[in-house]
Amino acid sequence: MGLFDSILKREERPRKKKPPSEVKKSVSSPRHDIDVIPIEEDVLAKEIIKPQIRYLKKVVVTSYADLERISEELQEGNLVLVDLSPLEVKPEVLEKVAEQLKGMVNALDGQAAKICKHEIKLILVPSDIRIAK
Repeated sequence: MGLFDSILKREERPRKKKPPSEVKKSVSSPRHDIDVIPIEEDVLAKEIIKPQIRYLKKVVVTSYADLERISEELQEGNLVLVDLSPLEVKPEVLEKVAEQLKGMVNALDGQAAKICKHEIKLILVPSDIRIAK
């Protein structure tokens, strides 16, 4: 008797069949290892895990009124690219605006860094983002 003969003989053996009622019971019985999550909880979980969308916004500072807009953007969690080059012709205003920006960033526990060597451009980030200097 060869190898293939033993395989063929195994296939020829009648298999013990379950009656249809037993098959139906085993399929229709509820599984206890699966937790069903109600739809409301699933939607709530997606909202909790949903990442916050942040923006990098550019603000060209020409007057003190622009400082309020910068403050609002930082409080919303956005990054702000501040262009102070229009104030280069007014050094006293530039110095006061720079002090205001520094105080604002410190009050909000954020950080500021100069990003251009020849122009006066700063990046301001909120408290949960850090700048590697």
